[in-house]
Amino acid sequence: MTTREEIRGHWNELRGRIEERWSQLGPHDLDEVDADTDQLVGKIQQKTGQARQRIEEELDVLLDDLSQSASSATEKMGEYVKLAKDQYANASENAREQFGRVSESIQEGYHEAENVVRKRPAESVAVAFGTGLIAGVIVGLVIRR
Repeated sequence: MTTREEIRGHWNELRGRIEERWSQLGPHDLDEVDADTDQLVGKIQQKTGQARQRIEEELDVLLDDLSQSASSATEKMGEYVKLAKDQYANASENAREQFGRVSESIQEGYHEAENVVRKRPAESVAVAFGTGLIAGVIVGLVIRR
């Protein structure tokens, strides 16, 4: 037999299924019983004339269906969570690898620039001065507009 706790635990889902199964019941009827098993069975008996035992059996079937649906949904959710975790771990690993490559590339570029400056300091200063001068002229022109 269906217990009060089972009905209370699944009341919102069960309510819709009860309305489908026993169309004689309206939302107002279900508001009156408020997940109370005895009142629910009594209200269904009153509206349909079915035997109490038959109603209880059908409620048990409805609750079993809801429990199986909930278990299935929980299982699916667990699969999605695991998949999301795996994808996050893969993305994190890929990001770390990319960061490592970029970091190495920047360090190599820095060392090359450092070597060029050591080998040709006068030329390096001239290039830096010229680059700064050109950048300054471009910024000045942009600001005037």
